[in-house]
Amino acid sequence: TLKVPRTPVEIVDSAEESSRPISPKLILNVLLSIFIGLFSGIGLAYFIEYLDTSIKTADDIERWIGLPVLGLIPQKVRPLIEEGPDSEHAEGYRVLRTNMAFTDSGPGRGAFAVLSGGAGEGKSTTAFNLAYICAQQGEKVLLVDADLRRPVQHTILGVSNRFGLTNVLLRDVPVEETIKTTSVPNLHFLPSGRLPRTSLGVLNPKRINELVHSLKLKYDII
Repeated sequence: TLKVPRTPVEIVDSAEESSRPISPKLILNVLLSIFIGLFSGIGLAYFIEYLDTSIKTADDIERWIGLPVLGLIPQKVRPLIEEGPDSEHAEGYRVLRTNMAFTDSGPGRGAFAVLSGGAGEGKSTTAFNLAYICAQQGEKVLLVDADLRRPVQHTILGVSNRFGLTNVLLRDVPVEETIKTTSVPNLHFLPSGRLPRTSLGVLNPKRINELVHSLKLKYDII
């Protein structure tokens, strides 16, 4: 006969209560979180910088475009006719004019175009302030408002925009009758004029070239 023991389980070693929890391992988890977060943040920052193709500094412009930066103009600058020639912003335009003088060569000598990629970026203010500084330095300056759809220069100077560049290009009015004197010494102004309904052909390159060539005989800076 087989004798079955009364107690089928035998206690070999009694369980003891642990003094600290097995999980979570606080120090290990904190160290892993720090290192993983640090490496992930650095990797994400480099990845975002790799995807960012915007231009942020003057060095970026010179590196990508291959042209020198002539000047740095701060934002939210008002016309110097309001701020005055002693404004803290005027120095930036003086530096710009000085650098332009060193690069002013070739067939387009004396004539400059101020333009931008979109509306509201400050090209009208920059053009006026640059013309203002040139006039302050004793040069005979003609400011031409060639922004036919959004003219601003006549409001800065407080003159009429009834006749101007469009009338000259359409050969309706001689250019001498559209150029106006301003309150700024040495500064003359050619308004844009009202844009006609049929504006096709107004900006004729040949007519503009002839106009600029004739004006350069009378003015130092256009």
